[in-house]
Amino acid sequence: MALHKRVTNAMTIDVEDYFQVEAFASTIDRTEWDNLPQRVERNTGCILDILAESEAQATFFVLGWIARRYPALVRRIIADGHELASHGSDHMRVDRLSPQAFRADVRQSKQILGGCR
Repeated sequence: MALHKRVTNAMTIDVEDYFQVEAFASTIDRTEWDNLPQRVERNTGCILDILAESEAQATFFVLGWIARRYPALVRRIIADGHELASHGSDHMRVDRLSPQAFRADVRQSKQILGGCR
């Protein structure tokens, strides 16, 4: 009989930048994202440091948009022993996508995240 660690808590972290949150969707146009100051790499690094200090693990839901720009960040998440998950490719709301567009978004995100390994 295999012994399993008992998980007593779970933590998930969305890896996206401040301008990508839904609250700014009507204020900040997606075409401007590349022109805005980006904080995600530094902030996620701080979270990874805190988790390492406390020997805690989390599931990181990473946007494909972020992974394209910061593949080393994705590699660090994996190297630090965390679970990597998709938060979509370009932070599109699922309820606004057709089934075909949703599948395309998931495939694209999977391909981008897989390329960071």
